[in-house]
Amino acid sequence: MVTNESLDNCALCGQTVEIKGFSLTTLDGEVKFCCGGCLSIYQLLHTEQEQNTQITTTNNNEEK
Repeated sequence: MVTNESLDNCALCGQTVEIKGFSLTTLDGEVKFCCGGCLSIYQLLHTEQEQNTQITTTNNNEEK
């Protein structure tokens, strides 16, 4: 029997992480996911945020 005390929760949906291998190393540390779908969506969301920040910064510099 598996206890939930030693298991982590998915960084995207909050489900219990029962399968190893779906994780990312970020600036804040290791982020774990319950499946490949959650990992992919997390990457898409965070990539878009980084691109928006870069575009905003670039636009602000061009206007000055």
